[in-house]
Amino acid sequence: MTDQLAILRSVWDAHPNEASRRDNSHWRGIGRWSDDEAWRSIGAASLTAVCRTLRFLGRDDALAPKGLRILEWGPGGGANVHAFRQFAGCHFGIDISQRNLDECRRMIAAEGGDAFRPVLLCGEPGSIADRVVGPIDLFLSTAVFQHFPDKDYGAKVLRAVRAVCDAATIAVIQIRFDNGDPRFAGNATIDDYVRRPIFATSYRLDEFWSLCRECGFRPLFISEIAPENNYAIFHLQAA
Repeated sequence: MTDQLAILRSVWDAHPNEASRRDNSHWRGIGRWSDDEAWRSIGAASLTAVCRTLRFLGRDDALAPKGLRILEWGPGGGANVHAFRQFAGCHFGIDISQRNLDECRRMIAAEGGDAFRPVLLCGEPGSIADRVVGPIDLFLSTAVFQHFPDKDYGAKVLRAVRAVCDAATIAVIQIRFDNGDPRFAGNATIDDYVRRPIFATSYRLDEFWSLCRECGFRPLFISEIAPENNYAIFHLQAA
């Protein structure tokens, strides 16, 4: 795991092109996100997905101000932290990049927010258990599972998160799906990671559905299936 983590950090925390690293981590005001409306749209889409999940479950009133305990895997520059700031009593952000966690904390503090709780991942995904006070109400991860080194890592993340959930926890996870298009095929080995981190891992839709079930989540439905970039959003509840 140490070598694998070092490879991941070489891309997401120590990349030689810092401007590119920030752009790919969705930092506000950087690169594609110089347009603040474009940056805000990331979090707005996540909030819409969560509302859709709650509506499906008949729990529209769950979005009470400062009422949610959120766990986000891979907050990057904090677009989701910003979008959920009115609802988060506590927003844990798990990331392998200290730079990203520092930016999240800086950005939300500038907005007057104080709910963000940074958690630097220094080992296996399961090592978060003692650093996240559960149970959480919402697990959120957008445009992150595609950057995991392999599918086994994704399974470890799901199991680590399930350990801090209860039966009422909902989850919204965006993945890159594999439909045979070679542009979106996952990497063959970790040796390809530095060259191709954006497309490192993709799942068949049925495969990820089954994986979520195996890891303790009940899939509810899939939305936003986008063939232009092979993104899809899974809406789940802890089983």
